[in-house]
Amino acid sequence: MPLIFVGVLFYLPMLRVLLVGAEEGIAGLVRALAPGFWPIISFTIFQAIVSTVLCLVLGVPGAYVLYRRSFKGAALIRSLITVPFMLPSIVTAMMFALLGNTVGGINPMAAIIAANVFSNYSLVVRSVGSQWQTIDHSSEEAGSISGAGRLRIIWSISLPQLRASLLSSGAITMLYCFSSYGIVLALAGGNVNTIETEIGNAALQHLDMPRAAALSLVQIVLCALTFLASRSQNDASLNLAGTELGSSPRIDRRDSPAVLLMVLVVGLLITLPMVLLLARAFMVGGQVSLENFALLNSLGTRNLLDLSVLEATLNSLRNLAIATAIAAPMGLLIAFILASRTRARVAKNTRRDPLGAMIDSIFMLPIGVSSVVLALGYLITFGDGWLPIRSSWLVVPLVQSLLATPLVVRIVYPALITIEDTVHAQAQTEGATPWQIFAQLDLRIIAAAVRTAIAFAALVSIGEFGAASLLSFGDQSTLTVLLYQLISRPGGQNYQMALAIAAMLVALTVSVVLLVSRDSKTQRQH
Repeated sequence: MPLIFVGVLFYLPMLRVLLVGAEEGIAGLVRALAPGFWPIISFTIFQAIVSTVLCLVLGVPGAYVLYRRSFKGAALIRSLITVPFMLPSIVTAMMFALLGNTVGGINPMAAIIAANVFSNYSLVVRSVGSQWQTIDHSSEEAGSISGAGRLRIIWSISLPQLRASLLSSGAITMLYCFSSYGIVLALAGGNVNTIETEIGNAALQHLDMPRAAALSLVQIVLCALTFLASRSQNDASLNLAGTELGSSPRIDRRDSPAVLLMVLVVGLLITLPMVLLLARAFMVGGQVSLENFALLNSLGTRNLLDLSVLEATLNSLRNLAIATAIAAPMGLLIAFILASRTRARVAKNTRRDPLGAMIDSIFMLPIGVSSVVLALGYLITFGDGWLPIRSSWLVVPLVQSLLATPLVVRIVYPALITIEDTVHAQAQTEGATPWQIFAQLDLRIIAAAVRTAIAFAALVSIGEFGAASLLSFGDQSTLTVLLYQLISRPGGQNYQMALAIAAMLVALTVSVVLLVSRDSKTQRQH
């Protein structure tokens, strides 16, 4: 079932994109790519590299403070920094556009990079921190006894042991920065383009499918190389279900530089944009007011919108329900398959499992391809033939389920492999089959991780913008598409409505993340 799922909904449209992009030959590709290609690709790579470097530079001190040291409130901060990673990209873009207006303007390139760091900071912190907390303290203590300072210990002793998670999280961060479609579309103002936004322009504005397909080939190559780089290292997955922390030393004065940097990042880069947006949503004419929210029953200035906010919300909730109902069981099946391979490898005492690695890559590859490229694949693959779903509203939740499935796997799989073998052995001696053990035993043990996976799959669906912007039309538009329509024509009431919608999405994301963190903590205590 998982193979059919990813084969039809991912590999088939990707194959069609590759064929359409290559069918005119090298000369045709050169002609399609020629108009303004090199500035586009150079900016795409530049902003991804700079954003990734900044995430690593800022994320390592954050990982040290939040995972290698203990202090009151650390769990709350770990939850808070996860919120930007789960926010809709179009809401993130609104935050930094608003921040730029507040401080008198920000260069579009700087705003895009800052928004990328805002979105992916937690990825580095959690990935590096999860490995850092497993490293034995004895080597660092030996360095301290020898007279080495805290910075020297981290640089010479800790970071070499974190090489795998640093490279893996850096590659994954770069992958997400290559695919920051909503951020670039909303913040660049047409001044700069990445490959993704140019694909959207070619497909929707100019109906130039050969150019869109040729650009997609370049995007696929960039993302595939980055994805392979991330897979070449030991997988440092985000443990969004909550990390079991061991006893860590209390924070002390020698940690002050790292603490100061972490506080500045969390306060100015993470918290300030969200607080600013929420404050502006409730302010009208310098007074606290709900007027912005009262405007949501309109269609905007000069009836800009094709449907009401309520109708778009119902569309998004319908897509959320379908996408989550597909992604959750598919992700659980894939996680079960991968965990079974891992258990078998451990039982045989072998270090490598080429077949398991190949299966893992087959199912994880959807996170390595842009949702815009995937949407283009649907436009040219499913317009007619045996599966004509391009014009159906069902196409959007299907794409969203495909994008959410790897996240479900990456949350559930680490929880599955932490279940002790003695629990399984006892169930097997009583005659239970592997499926019975999984359904009746494992799922109860990892209930908190499953609930987290379902909650975050739902957030992925309701916040997805790239595919929805290309595949949803008319009365089937989603909340994020409606939000972009409002901020792209911000006159009159439109921007006020956009503020209200964005504030509701921020409040929803914060609530879900905090509830999930609390649920995970309660589950661990039990």
